[in-house]
Amino acid sequence: MRIFILILAVALLSACASSNNANNNSQWDFDHNLQFKEKKLADNKYHLEVIPKNDTYFSQLATFLMRRSYQICGQYGYTLEVLQGIEGFNDREGLPNLIQSSLHANVECKK
Repeated sequence: MRIFILILAVALLSACASSNNANNNSQWDFDHNLQFKEKKLADNKYHLEVIPKNDTYFSQLATFLMRRSYQICGQYGYTLEVLQGIEGFNDREGLPNLIQSSLHANVECKK
């Protein structure tokens, strides 16, 4: 009976672990304290989504985006197209508890 319960527990844990990895392809960058997703669109083209935490500044998002683009391409000369995540700011209308959106960009490496 104990062996059956052990086998069932191991099977359930392995099923949970494999389904979680299949649906969530996000990675973590400890230097900038943020989460990101990377998807290859074509041979030299990638889509990056940078997901901030509540205490992550936009400067950290932008710095990470530039650094990751260089890591992907391995050289300068890449094209970075920001698709979403940059908004205007008026300090008179700004609220301290606004939720910052993710930064989406396409990176195209020089051939």
